[in-house]
Amino acid sequence: MKNIVGVRFKKPGKIYFFDSNNFEIKKETYVIVETVNGYEYGEVVIANRQLPEEKIVNPLKKVIRIATNKDIKQYNENKSKEKEELK
Repeated sequence: MKNIVGVRFKKPGKIYFFDSNNFEIKKETYVIVETVNGYEYGEVVIANRQLPEEKIVNPLKKVIRIATNKDIKQYNENKSKEKEELK
């Protein structure tokens, strides 16, 4: 059994599963995860849950850390800049 969490990067958006990396993570917690594009910021929409190894599509990337206040601030600044650039 593997301990996983479900993370969403955009609302609405697809839910991706990550190895919880032994963190106990509740729903609506923001995390930094490893993706094929590097580290990304996302919201946990499915809290810790056990899943049989055979149901997991490997390789399963890991949660790097629970987002810090600095991560949240940086994410919000980037989103604000993104809106400005689109104008």
